[in-house]
Amino acid sequence: MDRDLYDIGEQPPIGEVPAKMHAWLIRPDRFGPPTQAFQKEVVDVPDIAADEVLVYVMAAGINYNNVWAGLGVPVDVIGARNKAFARGDIGDPEPFHIGGSDASGIVYRVGKDVTNVKVGDEVVVHCGRWDRDCPTVAAGGDPMYSPTFRIWGYETNWGGFAQFTKVQGQQCMPKPKHLTWEEAAAYTLVGATAWRMLHGWGENAV
Repeated sequence: MDRDLYDIGEQPPIGEVPAKMHAWLIRPDRFGPPTQAFQKEVVDVPDIAADEVLVYVMAAGINYNNVWAGLGVPVDVIGARNKAFARGDIGDPEPFHIGGSDASGIVYRVGKDVTNVKVGDEVVVHCGRWDRDCPTVAAGGDPMYSPTFRIWGYETNWGGFAQFTKVQGQQCMPKPKHLTWEEAAAYTLVGATAWRMLHGWGENAV
């Protein structure tokens, strides 16, 4: 029998999506240091669009953008998203922010237009989201130059700091079998950032 909520660390049967989930989220009235800004709450599991996937999070990476989101500087990510949504741009209208731009997990639900993953697949999630109908992308351009490009879990909501995360199908890559869940969650954004700081900036070079 389906349940409305599972405890943290208690994995639902593959493909069974509860109505609610635990998440560490930010609200504007507690912007500040991460220990203050991020609090555990129970929220609805998000619906997915045709090109999206719902992933049960096994591990999530901690990134510098989570500190920015918690502080509300240099950008109030909740206010910015709400303004974008109000003008019909890409945005999420929720009054809270679930951060987390690195994650690994298991696919639990798939939108009708997604063909690269299926329920039960073990995946790593990369942080880039964009509008698949953007002319720049459709013409073969680098999606990072698209005006629709957003960092998932920072410029968009529903990041990896929750039991379930909502991502685009194209964000999902097969999880390397030789990596643990934690290792798989750390080699995209946060791992690349650390590598660059240790090997690409003179004073930190090792």
